[in-house]
Amino acid sequence: MLIDVFTLALAAGLGNLAFAALAAVYARSAQSAYPPLAIWRLARTMAGISFLLIWLRPVIPAWLSMTLSHILLPPAWALEFAAYASLLSFTGWRRPLISLTILAMTAQVGLHVFEVGRRLDLIYFSAMNGIYFVAMAAVLLLSDRHGRLARMMGFTNGLLGLLFMLRILHLVGIDDHAVGGYKVLHAVPWVFAYVIVTINGFGFLLLSKQEDDRKLREALADVSLAEAEQRQLLSLASHEFRTPAAMIQASLDSVKLLTDSIPPAVTGRLENIGMAARRLTHLANTLIAQDRLRELRFSLVRRETDLNAVMARVAERYVPSIIRQGFTELPLMALDDELLMIALHNLIDNALRHSSMGGPPVMGVQCVGTMLEITVADQGPGVPDEEKEAVFERFYRRETGPGSGLGLSIVRTIARLHGGDALIRDNTPRGAVFVIRLPIT
Repeated sequence: MLIDVFTLALAAGLGNLAFAALAAVYARSAQSAYPPLAIWRLARTMAGISFLLIWLRPVIPAWLSMTLSHILLPPAWALEFAAYASLLSFTGWRRPLISLTILAMTAQVGLHVFEVGRRLDLIYFSAMNGIYFVAMAAVLLLSDRHGRLARMMGFTNGLLGLLFMLRILHLVGIDDHAVGGYKVLHAVPWVFAYVIVTINGFGFLLLSKQEDDRKLREALADVSLAEAEQRQLLSLASHEFRTPAAMIQASLDSVKLLTDSIPPAVTGRLENIGMAARRLTHLANTLIAQDRLRELRFSLVRRETDLNAVMARVAERYVPSIIRQGFTELPLMALDDELLMIALHNLIDNALRHSSMGGPPVMGVQCVGTMLEITVADQGPGVPDEEKEAVFERFYRRETGPGSGLGLSIVRTIARLHGGDALIRDNTPRGAVFVIRLPIT
C-alpha cells in the first residue's frame, strides 16, 4: 500500500491538534466565552493525542499505545458530539451520552485486561466508533439551523459511521485479519477518517462563526429596537417641550414691557427664567433635528416650496419677530421644507445666544448667480477667520461660547443635502453673517 496506517495516524493526530489550536485562536479573537467551541477544542486535543499514540506504537509497547489510544477516543468522540449538540441547541442528550461513554471506556479496559483476540477488539472498536459517528450525523442532519453546511457534515459523519459498520461485517466473516483483503478494508476507514477530520474541523469553525453572526444579528436587532423606542420617546418629548418653552419665552418678553412696575430683584429672576427657556428651546430644536436627520438616512423629502413663506413662519415664532430684509418674489423651489426650517431655527438660536446685547438678528435672502443665499446676521463678537470652518464641525465649541456644538454642523449637513453649502462672513460693523447657499432649482 502507498499509505500505511501509521502515516495516516500521524496525519490525523497532527490535524486534530492543529484544529484545536485554531479553535483556541478563534476563541481568543472572539473575546467571549463560547462553551461549544471550548468543548470541541478539548475533543480535538484528546483525539489528536489518541492518534499520535497509535503512530508511536512501533516506539512504545503496543499494548500501552493501543490501550491508551482506545480509552481516549470514546470521551473524545463524546465531547465532539456534545459540542455539536450544544451548538445546535439539542436537549436531553447528556445522561445517555455520559452512560454510553462510561460503558465504552469500561468495556475497552476489560478487553485489554482479558487480552481478547485482535479481531474481537477491532469489532468492538469499529462498533464504538460507528455509534458515535452515526449519533453525530443524526444531530447534524436533524438540525434546522445552518442549512447545507450542517447537512454536508452530517452526511460525511454518517458515511464514516456506515463504513465502520461495514468493517464489522467483514471482520465477522473472516478468520485471519492479516489477509490482504482485510488490510485494505482496515486502511479505508483511516483514509476517510483523515478526510472527515479536515471537513469536520473547518465545518465546525464555520458553524461557530455562523452562530456568532446569528447572535450578533439578534443583539443588533434588540439594540436597534431599543434605540428606535428611545428615539421615539425623545422626539415626542422634544416636540412637547418646545411649545411650553416658547410660551414661557413669549410671556417673559411681554412682561419686559412692564419694566417700570417690576422691582429690580424680580427682573433678575425673570432674566434667569428667560435664559432657561431659551436653553430648553435650543435643546428641543437640536434633538428634533438630530432625530430628523437620523431618520432621513441622507435622502431628502422634496416638495415645491415657497421659500418666503418658510422664512416668514420661522421668523414669526420668535418674540419679538426676527427682522427680515431683502425679501423679493422667489420662484417655487424643490426643497425639504422641514429640514430647511430646522437649519434656520439653528442659525437664529445661535445668533440670539451670541448677540443678546447687540440687537436682534436679521434674516435676509438674495440671488447670487445660480445660487440662492439665505443669511442670518448678528451683532455678536464675530468668528475669527481661523475658526470659520471649524465651527461647522460636529461638537465643536468655542472656549467661551454656549451651546452643544451640534447646531451649525446640522445646518451645513442640511445645506449640503440640498446641493449647497453653509459658510460664515464678517458682518459690518461687528458680528457674523451665517449663510445657507442653495442651488436655484
